[in-house]
Amino acid sequence: MKKKILLMISLLLIIFPFSNVRAYDDELREHKEIIEEVNKMYDTSFYLMTQSDFYDSHLDQLLNKNYDEYLLDIQNTNLSTFKEELINLANDSKDETINATLSPNTKSSLGSKTVLFFSGHNSMTLRYKYSGSKFDTSYKPTVTVNRITTSIFFDMDSHTGKFKNSNSTYSVTAYGKIVSVTGVAGNKSFTVNFNL
Repeated sequence: MKKKILLMISLLLIIFPFSNVRAYDDELREHKEIIEEVNKMYDTSFYLMTQSDFYDSHLDQLLNKNYDEYLLDIQNTNLSTFKEELINLANDSKDETINATLSPNTKSSLGSKTVLFFSGHNSMTLRYKYSGSKFDTSYKPTVTVNRITTSIFFDMDSHTGKFKNSNSTYSVTAYGKIVSVTGVAGNKSFTVNFNL
């Protein structure tokens, strides 16, 4: 009898994460169609967040809502308002390469520079070491990305960095997703060139 109960509980735990998404599938069908339409029009990759996306991005804490409430909010959003917000998000998240000029302090060989990107929704800080007008390539610069706004932001998963232009530029490409409280996310990368 105990084995039977444990087996039933295990099956419920496996099935439960999918049940709330299935419950909203029909209600969110038109919203999903709008997402597909905007993705085609603007060459974006927006999607409704999965439960793990939602919690990994800490939207539960930002919105003070659980995943079911998040889906219900999307369902209750007027379709024309949803489309308008999604188009604004698509325009806001166009590819951009930022060029930042660093001002080396001759008294120190360590420096840091913070720049805004993604239309001011995020900041990126580079900590670096330099010698004159060149980066010290023996020191691996560190990169930090922070949120400025909570209604829309870029959530970095990883980044790459490389020295360019005879070591006078350090180019950072950050990879991750755009997260929006309108209910959608999208894969995105941003490039920031830090120039000495």
